[in-house]
Amino acid sequence: MSSSTYFANPEARAFLQRRVAAFGLIGAILGATALGFRVIMGVLFTSLRELVTDPGFLIHAAAIAPLLGVWAICRRGELSVNAIHAVENTGIFLASVGYIGMGLDIRPEVGADTITAFILALIMFARSVFVPSSARRTTVLGVLIGIPLVAAMYWHYLSVDLSVWRSFGYPAESAQRVAASQAVITVMWWTLTTGLAALASWVIHRLRREVREIQSLGQYNLERKLGEGAMGVVYEAKHGMLKRPTAIKLLRPDIADPDALDRFRREVQLTAKLTHPNTVTIYDYGRTPDGLLYYAMELLDGATLTEVVKASGQQPIARVVRILRDAALALDEAHQIGLIHRDIKPSNIMLARQGGVPDVTKVLDFGLVKNLGKVDDLEMTNTLSIKGTPHYLSPEAIQDPQGIDGRTDLYALGAVGYYLLAGRHVFQGKTIMEICLHHLHTKPLPLIEVDSDDVPPGLEELIFACLEKAQSDRPSSGEELADALDRIDVAHWTRADAEAWWSSFGEDIENAKQPPPPPDGTEQTVAVDLDERS
Repeated sequence: MSSSTYFANPEARAFLQRRVAAFGLIGAILGATALGFRVIMGVLFTSLRELVTDPGFLIHAAAIAPLLGVWAICRRGELSVNAIHAVENTGIFLASVGYIGMGLDIRPEVGADTITAFILALIMFARSVFVPSSARRTTVLGVLIGIPLVAAMYWHYLSVDLSVWRSFGYPAESAQRVAASQAVITVMWWTLTTGLAALASWVIHRLRREVREIQSLGQYNLERKLGEGAMGVVYEAKHGMLKRPTAIKLLRPDIADPDALDRFRREVQLTAKLTHPNTVTIYDYGRTPDGLLYYAMELLDGATLTEVVKASGQQPIARVVRILRDAALALDEAHQIGLIHRDIKPSNIMLARQGGVPDVTKVLDFGLVKNLGKVDDLEMTNTLSIKGTPHYLSPEAIQDPQGIDGRTDLYALGAVGYYLLAGRHVFQGKTIMEICLHHLHTKPLPLIEVDSDDVPPGLEELIFACLEKAQSDRPSSGEELADALDRIDVAHWTRADAEAWWSSFGEDIENAKQPPPPPDGTEQTVAVDLDERS
């Protein structure tokens, strides 16, 4: 693959330009540092005037300029890939010629070839580290530098004083033989240098390509991490052809056994059939080269209910009714085709802006979805497996995981409603077991006792009906719950209300969207095997 093809992506081209600029700056700094040492040595042992008139010193100073020019040209604007390579190659070649000229000013017996080759080797290795390049390009550049280097060293040693070499014990018979032997030595040194630099470029180039492939899942290019949960990691991505913003969820390796993978494939296919406007839309699914499953879904611009409550506390009654109604209808569609969510909680319900409309409720993350129409071998071997988030687990999800149904999701949705109205979870506890025991045996506190005294009695009764311990005492379906919410006499949550809220708290929510700390056990989705614990 040619460099032009490899860096055809605008982001890759910009990265190449930044790296070439960084290499030019680092090379110039290193050259200037060495020049500074020469100044110090000149002040201590000779004179500054003698130093600044020394041809070698002046050539050294001139050799810094090309690399400084590389930095100056590449640090701004948008250059084409060919222009970036042209600037880089020209700067390196001119700097190399300058350092070779500096070496010619050194007395041959001091070791001009070694000093010059060492300086140029530093340039080659620095380039291998900073500039993304193929081994072939590095080799070609090494050859281009090596030709004038070897020629200069051969010419330089033609002026050798043979008596000096003989005093060191070398059988120097003629200047031509000395020059030839030193040229051969330079070829050996430079071949080794070019080979190692090319190897370094190959390794780094391959690693960069592997990272890029890891960051690409099929047609989707990963851009940044959005969040992480018990089931997997979510990234922001773009479709390679459509350039459509997408969210990609990559499942964790520890849940990707063959049975789970097969079940996940079936469940994604079923979930993708959901068309309710308040359900997140799934676009696609696939596998990474390592066999990990992922699925692509619409990327939403908004905030989860967790973020909303953290920003403004207890929510307006009209808004809560609207959210619960929309979520109930989204869940009802899933229940109609035999799917239950199993992990309804504030962080899995988002208020998004779509088509310029604020506060569009979206039910997210069907990662623990269960197909009621089929019990596979994996489910049969995990009959005592609790799955969900402790604060939103229904009693049957704790006691009889195989007995869950659509009303299990309605229990969790009732707990979400309680959270929105009270600004706190239904039950508090320091451990998972303590919270689970509350779900099994404790009645929720009336909302008036948790500083939420404006809740209409009908709404509180409906939320407490969802939180009944027995499934039969809860609303029978999401549709029934939505109809009951429609009958509550409260003001409508209007678009103007939503816009006013986002104007007040939207900036705070965006500022708070930093990578969250790892959740403790009571806030995280869990899967607990009670059979193993006993």
